[in-house]
Amino acid sequence: MDPRIAGLVEAAKKGNPQALTNLAHAQALGVFTPRDLNAALNNLAAAASVGWPDAVRELQVLSRTTGNWKRLRAAVNPDALRRAPQRRVVLEKPRVRVFENFATPTECDWLIEKCRDRLRPAQVYQNSATELSQHEGRSNSEASFEFEVSDLVLSLIRDRTARASGIPVHHFEVGMLLHYKPRETFGRHTDFLQAGMHEEIEARGQRVATFLLYLSDDYDGGETEFSEVGFKFKARKGDALMFINVDQDGAPDPMSMHAGLPTTRGEKWVLSQWLRGKPVNSHHTPGIVGAPLPPEWYRNV
Repeated sequence: MDPRIAGLVEAAKKGNPQALTNLAHAQALGVFTPRDLNAALNNLAAAASVGWPDAVRELQVLSRTTGNWKRLRAAVNPDALRRAPQRRVVLEKPRVRVFENFATPTECDWLIEKCRDRLRPAQVYQNSATELSQHEGRSNSEASFEFEVSDLVLSLIRDRTARASGIPVHHFEVGMLLHYKPRETFGRHTDFLQAGMHEEIEARGQRVATFLLYLSDDYDGGETEFSEVGFKFKARKGDALMFINVDQDGAPDPMSMHAGLPTTRGEKWVLSQWLRGKPVNSHHTPGIVGAPLPPEWYRNV
């Protein structure tokens, strides 16, 4: 057993509800331990059975109902929670797809609250795309969904994203919560990795696609604009947008240039997920093995 989780397992065996909840999150995400969603749900239910409020609320979000912990656990349907809505083709150059009602309003609110207190000024790659720093073209804030704030809700949304995109979860970077206050913006940019990051691209693949889940809609302005073709997209809360950053041969597509336009009223919240062409290893999930995306994905997405 990984020593980083051994103490958590021992505390969970003794019925510690915080340990049970944390262990459930690790099992759902496959962090420091093999992924086991059924065990994760059972441990979360065990924490809820003694009234642990975080576990109870998480089960309510997952079950989409209310009641005692037994009813909540019985109502969780992982297959349904993984299911993605049909995609709608919006553009072919660049390739842009929409998934309406991808997440429930409750799921959206849950994701915002998980990371709201971790926001920091957003950064961009500069100096041949090798260094992250603040830039005048980007004024919004962001927070990353590191293990400490990730859970079963996020894990199942990642599964849903994998089914929608056709890209396995182990090709995902760490998800980012993006926040735009009025007049904040992210100017014209592309998401594919630049030539200066060839070692990164060789090791973990190109950022072949960007998947945006819109967590709020009570704002004016704030469209996602594809500036090369003059197309603006405004989502409803819970809708998702996927655009492909590469062409059918896997080469960077300059037509994927886009911007997050400023809001004029209200706050905009988005879950941003970058998807890679190869499996992504991290210090939480070392030793991931898997094949690069097949050529068919690039042609048929």
